[in-house]
Amino acid sequence: MSSSIVSTDWLATHLEQPGLVIIDCRKSKPGITPAIDFKGKYLEAHIPGAIYIEVDAISDCSTGLPHMMPSAEAFSQSMSQRGVSHDSTIIVYDEGDLFSAPRVWWMLTSFGASNVRILDGGLNAWLNEGKPLHSGEETLPSAHFIARLQREVVVNAAQVKQAIGNTQIIDARSLGRFKGEAPEPRPGLHGGHIPGSLSVPFTELTEAGHIKSPQALQQTFARLGVDITQPTIASCGSGVTAAALLFGLHLLGSDQVQIYDGAWAEWGDINEDYPIETH
Repeated sequence: MSSSIVSTDWLATHLEQPGLVIIDCRKSKPGITPAIDFKGKYLEAHIPGAIYIEVDAISDCSTGLPHMMPSAEAFSQSMSQRGVSHDSTIIVYDEGDLFSAPRVWWMLTSFGASNVRILDGGLNAWLNEGKPLHSGEETLPSAHFIARLQREVVVNAAQVKQAIGNTQIIDARSLGRFKGEAPEPRPGLHGGHIPGSLSVPFTELTEAGHIKSPQALQQTFARLGVDITQPTIASCGSGVTAAALLFGLHLLGSDQVQIYDGAWAEWGDINEDYPIETH
């Protein structure tokens, strides 16, 4: 398997490994009312030793847009307080659907963490295999995370607008939302997509609760019109599942991907500056 993925069997045999940090980053999906209390679910049952980190808790939420990339200083402080070092061996997991784990993986690797992996199958696989669980809050002693952006990993709306027709843009939302046929879970947004972008629902990257094989991923991207050799901008509803597409491309050796962090929460707002297609 890729060095960016780890199996449940590997993790089960390395739970006591020095320097290992396990992060439960399950997150409720938009449009679910009431939102699922994943912190409560974590307290009920989680992988032994795992700490809980919700994406919003380590993001910049002061911009009016959901969970934007924070400054290096803020991220360094967040991780250090939680006991995560830039040189820790870090395993992140969600339910196994690649909804939120890739976003946390991307934030950590973008800020310089050297060894971050996503648990294939997530907590659902761990549960289905009857592996051990802990309950209650787990904490780690404070650590030292030196956060430095390795390169420009995000683009803004102006850069996306300039990229239309010049750079490959992929959209992780459902095809219905992409076409404007299904309602947006966030009120006040238009339906549709960035002109010229490709529909690549993040749900296409998993099968039977696990990340697809490299061959299957390659076939999926090709079927959806994605050229994995090209520089790419990934978007979605709010910047979370765009990271799943980035992760899938990363597994195939393509690291020329940036995330449009404002995503549809920004572009789909009532603003005549941003053109929209619905076909």
